Amino acid sequence: MKRSKAARYVSLLLFACVIALMLSACSGDKEENSATGSPPASQAPASNEGAGTDTGEAIDPLGKYEPAIQLSISRADEGFKFEPGQSIDKNLVYDFYESDLGVKLTNEWVVPQDQYEGKVNVAISSGSIPDLVLVNGTQLKSLIEAGMIEDLTEVIGKYASEATRKKLDSDGGLALNAASVDGKIYAVPAMTQGYLESSMIWVRQDWLDKLGLQPPKTIDDVINIATAFAKNDPDGNNVDDTYGLGLSKELQANLFGFMNSYHAYPGKWIQGGSGTAVYGSIQPEMKAPLLKLAELYKNGIIDKEFGVKDVSKMKEAIVAGKLGLFYNMFAAPFDGIKDLIVNDPDAVLNAYPITSFDNAPAKAYLGPTAINYWVVKKGYKNPEVVVKLANFYQEHWLVHPKLKYSTNQETGIMYYPYTIVGFDSPMAHIIEHDAVKAAFDAQIQPDEKSMTANVFGYLRGLYRYTENRKNTKDPEIATSWIYYQTFGTPHSGTAVLKHYFDNNLLTPTALKVSSTPTMAEKMATLLKMENVMMTKIILGEAGIEEFDKYVANWKKQGGDQITQEVNE
Repeated sequence: MKRSKAARYVSLLLFACVIALMLSACSGDKEENSATGSPPASQAPASNEGAGTDTGEAIDPLGKYEPAIQLSISRADEGFKFEPGQSIDKNLVYDFYESDLGVKLTNEWVVPQDQYEGKVNVAISSGSIPDLVLVNGTQLKSLIEAGMIEDLTEVIGKYASEATRKKLDSDGGLALNAASVDGKIYAVPAMTQGYLESSMIWVRQDWLDKLGLQPPKTIDDVINIATAFAKNDPDGNNVDDTYGLGLSKELQANLFGFMNSYHAYPGKWIQGGSGTAVYGSIQPEMKAPLLKLAELYKNGIIDKEFGVKDVSKMKEAIVAGKLGLFYNMFAAPFDGIKDLIVNDPDAVLNAYPITSFDNAPAKAYLGPTAINYWVVKKGYKNPEVVVKLANFYQEHWLVHPKLKYSTNQETGIMYYPYTIVGFDSPMAHIIEHDAVKAAFDAQIQPDEKSMTANVFGYLRGLYRYTENRKNTKDPEIATSWIYYQTFGTPHSGTAVLKHYFDNNLLTPTALKVSSTPTMAEKMATLLKMENVMMTKIILGEAGIEEFDKYVANWKKQGGDQITQEVNE
């Protein structure tokens, strides 16, 4: 299954901060807090002695291969840009791998991003894969069963640097567990931030203040606020042209947090009462929020045309000052809505935790911390190279970043996408939030030398925006607002994320693989069926019996088989 739209915001966030800062690729803090005591990475066999030798020689996690070794890899073309004379086959980053690590990279094949998964499937079917290849969960399972890849348990234990180990440990071992079978680790997970799928409420605070309303603490508060925003002329223009709750025809993109308030998780796999993984969209908890949304639509609180408008139209309504409350993830300010404050410098958009409809706390969803994995072809002479490449990335792009290999500050061409086996902590943005908040609260000025590029840039943005709130026509001030609303305090997106983690307000995914055979074949059709069902109920074109009909059809048309495969 492909990543959700919310999860894909991470690419936008990284891209935006690189362009805005023109300093380096987004990076994690130099010092991080491990979230675990003894995770699987630490349990892997560790040694200070040379791998494959009996010399007792200490291992250097960044030790250079001499002579250089050859490594064939696969690449997805992510829209790379290059300096004159450079290409994906020959560039300064590949030269850096060869000169400083002794690894000569050869692209066995490069295909467009949307063709990559199919190309890997063909390679697996042919029995011939590159020496190092990035695969999804289903492909990993197939490769393990076919005996086509190396067991990396020993080399992770022996070669992982402190920075790499800390990253692999930081999610409690979830990602490494997903890369393991029968206690053996077969891949280095491409770690990501599971909270990219965690939803929160974004509210026009200035509208709340104007109407004398308090921030939402219950779902009834949310409904009352949305109603007031739709009915009580919050923009003061004496025209009935605002509405309170944002929806679009891609329902999953913006109703998820509302559903979470009723302990419902559409489109997600969660742990059921029996301890097995169940699909959230077919659970009875779905009924109450669907009925409530139908009521809100009937009462004019939701845009009457949401069923034919995509997410971009909803963003236009936010920017135009016509929508006052919507659900999104922590980095919503990066997602093309900064013109809200360009158009109206007095607008205030605050983030708040999702609320509950009953006495049980509402919990946001926490997605997987890895959906892709780097594997090494069976029989490759130096399987530890995947770990050393991970160490190399951590050292030169995160821990002690070398700007010359990140971005050309004159041309804007980004070099860091050429890297391989690169990943950051699953807690990266929360770590950055803590650093930015501590410095801002103490009135510590941005310091390029002692701070990571991100923390420096975000902190500088906080100062620039708070000192020039009204000057939003200045593009730099408008961009600084993005940083303020995402990493500032007290109602920024990352502040809400930290609240979730600190108060155990997260429901983790129960999905241990990115896909299954039947899921790959039938899930797109089932998701379309799901969206049609929800839309019809919200529009009032069908009663709640439509949900029961959908559940029965979902089970018959592959859902039960998918559930079985997910739990195997």
